[in-house]
Amino acid sequence: MLLRTLGLACVIGFASVAVADEETKTIEIAGGKLVLEVPKEWKKEQPKSRIVEFEFSAPAEKDEKTKAEDRARITIMASGGGVEANLDRWYGQFEQPDGKATKDVAKVEDFEAAGQKIHYVDIKGTYKDSMGAGPFSGRPPVLRKDHRMLGAIIETEAGDYYLKITGPTELLDDLDKGFREMLKGLKAK
Repeated sequence: MLLRTLGLACVIGFASVAVADEETKTIEIAGGKLVLEVPKEWKKEQPKSRIVEFEFSAPAEKDEKTKAEDRARITIMASGGGVEANLDRWYGQFEQPDGKATKDVAKVEDFEAAGQKIHYVDIKGTYKDSMGAGPFSGRPPVLRKDHRMLGAIIETEAGDYYLKITGPTELLDDLDKGFREMLKGLKAK
């Protein structure tokens, strides 16, 4: 198991990755009590932030023509702050071309899997990509038009887990089904 800490040694979660075979990757969350099967289209990456427990990119296959901004970034982490505050933060990462509030056009769905409540959100618009442009960097976020985010918050006894995919709208159209299947296939150990 991999123990992640944040700030002043506050434990935010336990997690581990186990590869069953070449095609199947599983992630254990909530202290190993819950298991997610990762879609085969995802490629495991080194997390770009210390608070991210797991990071993937998609599509798994990449050629020299595929730029980083043409790939999806997938992050999984345990954190706090509450469901509504995090949904509001995600809405704030997007602008709408018609000036509407992102919260008003985002699609939100709640469902259960393995006895856990899951909040699923689908947002389209201009993504304010802040990787490397955090609040103390002095750099503004990069605006990425025609982008989409698929996000999920899994409420567990061990705390909330946040799963987020960001990338070009067309690419996420292809990844949506696998992401939903992974969430709905959540298993208790």
